[in-house]
Amino acid sequence: MHQTTSDAAVATAGTEEAGSIYAAAIAVFMQRSFRDFGHAEVAERAGVDMTTVMRRWPNKAELLIDALADAAGPLPVYHGASLRDGLLEVVTKLADLYATHGDLMAAVLYQLREHPDLDRAFRERYLLPRLACARKLFGAAVLREQLRPDADPRLILSLVPALMTYRTLVHDPAPDPGTAERLVDLIMLPLLLREPSGARG
Repeated sequence: MHQTTSDAAVATAGTEEAGSIYAAAIAVFMQRSFRDFGHAEVAERAGVDMTTVMRRWPNKAELLIDALADAAGPLPVYHGASLRDGLLEVVTKLADLYATHGDLMAAVLYQLREHPDLDRAFRERYLLPRLACARKLFGAAVLREQLRPDADPRLILSLVPALMTYRTLVHDPAPDPGTAERLVDLIMLPLLLREPSGARG
């Protein structure tokens, strides 16, 4: 079925409206705690009717996490690339998120424990889809027998957001274009990959 010009215009308008709502949600959340974050303020800031926001996101936690996921960009797509290339894509996306929205990510993570609905939305709408992408990448590496027997991919992958969140909290410089490559080559791959057979003593 082909999309007509009018269909495309409606889709574009919907995307633009969602983008405005996401931007408003982030702005409102960063000015308040999650407890005081609400649909009315988001709708007013986005310039839309509150029923528009409520109809699409009845749960305010899902609204906030969808805004975070939108800021993070599309999920990585595994195309059978090498482990290094796949990790580089994953970590680059995360570094870009922290470079532009590090304070947002840190604030969300800080409040997960206090708000079970926010924690659930974060896991279901942000974390689990990204873990599913990572499993495909690591699964291929297992089939190629590239990983160390004692490697813990999920633990090693969690080092990256932990490090970036810490750097955000202590006001270290935001990630630069070379951050992802250094993290992958200097920390992640040495912890994940088997040693070349010729290097074993």
